[in-house]
Amino acid sequence: MMETNANVTLMVLYEDESVEVRYGNGAELQLSPCGCEFLLLKAADPRGHPLQPTERVRQRTRFTVSTYKECLVAALAFRNKYSTRPYLVDELIPADQKQPFFSIDSEVQWPQVSHCDSELGPEGEIIIRSKDGRAELMLSPSGEDFTVKFKCTLSQARNWHHHNGSPNTQHQAVNNVASPGGGSGISDDSKESYQAQGNGSNKRSVTILSTKPEEVFQSTTVVQHHSCCAVSTTWSYPLSLAQHQWTHTIDTALEHVQANGSRTPTQEDGRVSEKVPEERKSHLPQALPLSCPTPHWHRWKLKDPLAKKEHSDDLPTELVKVMWCQGVTYRILCGAVSVIEVSPGDGSLIRSNGVLDSYFTHYKPELQSGEVKEVTYHLNSLPPDVPGQPYSVYSIVNRASRILMCHNQAKQSLKLPASPSCLVEASRFTEPKISEELLSSVPSVKQQINVVQSRSDLVADELEKIKRFNFLLENSHLLRGDRSCRELDSSSAEDVTPVPVNENCIAEALQRTSKTIQDIDALISAATLT
Repeated sequence: MMETNANVTLMVLYEDESVEVRYGNGAELQLSPCGCEFLLLKAADPRGHPLQPTERVRQRTRFTVSTYKECLVAALAFRNKYSTRPYLVDELIPADQKQPFFSIDSEVQWPQVSHCDSELGPEGEIIIRSKDGRAELMLSPSGEDFTVKFKCTLSQARNWHHHNGSPNTQHQAVNNVASPGGGSGISDDSKESYQAQGNGSNKRSVTILSTKPEEVFQSTTVVQHHSCCAVSTTWSYPLSLAQHQWTHTIDTALEHVQANGSRTPTQEDGRVSEKVPEERKSHLPQALPLSCPTPHWHRWKLKDPLAKKEHSDDLPTELVKVMWCQGVTYRILCGAVSVIEVSPGDGSLIRSNGVLDSYFTHYKPELQSGEVKEVTYHLNSLPPDVPGQPYSVYSIVNRASRILMCHNQAKQSLKLPASPSCLVEASRFTEPKISEELLSSVPSVKQQINVVQSRSDLVADELEKIKRFNFLLENSHLLRGDRSCRELDSSSAEDVTPVPVNENCIAEALQRTSKTIQDIDALISAATLT
């Protein structure tokens, strides 16, 4: 089909983690932030009428037809590489990329600094592996970005944990039925007797054993790319290990170069390795659920058939997080001052210099010497293209500058808060149910923190309401005076009867406010004590 054979010209991951993919034939694929649904805008028929609407195909991702499977696999791979949580649907993952998993615990432990056996990759990258081998981190030769690989369970239904018993029950079931070879650890007779003994919620948890474990408990390897300037707590410790080894490798190479007398000392020689944090455990990202509870929040970017024809190099005018174009990746680091990073694909990295966004620094590693050269560019004096070079610095830096400019303009134009994505609404949708379950059971320390954080948001909202109420109460005389002036100026002032504001109304409102605060305090106390 035309949609699958068309070449990809542009892939964009927005701030809400929705994805847009453009093809050379004019078709577009849009993926919802949760990854559960997609919209395909087919290419316009050149023989059709100019006002004829574009044909649209909207389907659930996991139930897509084979015609669009190749497009979705590429779009999901791009999304999972740069998003916070991956969406891993069983139907779109090849069988050779799936393995049975043996634990639902996302916690991994990393080696100590003194016992860290790092590896040096073929391109000069530093590789750090977790103690159980479930995750690894690869620091690029430039030392400015890194790639992670980790095993993650496939996306499950939202009620999977509730229908299949407690996590301990699931963990026991996995250990009972899964073996390193991917087969079953118990006989068929044992399965039947195990199911016959189950009752209540435990019966539901073991009923699933009637299916082959390698078909139920599945995991796959997820690859993600991150910037060293924006690191989550999950990867802070292994990154510090890799940076420690990287600094040692660089210093060793510089000492060797200086011993030969071929290089003069610079600031690069005075590198001081950062202190490695003591926390060696981290929790790996978990896959999103199969279905989205708020599909009505999916927002699609529809084209106007009467609008002027867009050029192929037009850039999105919304908040962009990551953009891929012609083999080059552009990443926006959003903050008080937005910064753009460019990964050409050769291990080097180009980054804008903060407020001085007309300047760019190119971190270029040299594999033979082990050095990392820093070259500074200015938009008005970019180096010319040289025949035989792998990419054009002139074109890359100019496009990065335009992307950053469009991002800043879109950021300034957002006078009102953007509509929340389905991911944000889904978390709000599940908060009350999760909180009730945690309060009725014996929660862990992490669960208590989550409850307190969710309740703190409610407290903040209630306090904002109280502040607005107090402001209106304190300035009620101004409001009444302004209303009196309007009544005197109005011809129908005699027909208007003002609502009396007496002490009883104020006392009643204060009592309701005080009761609300007491209820909030009681709820927080119950969450922290249980």
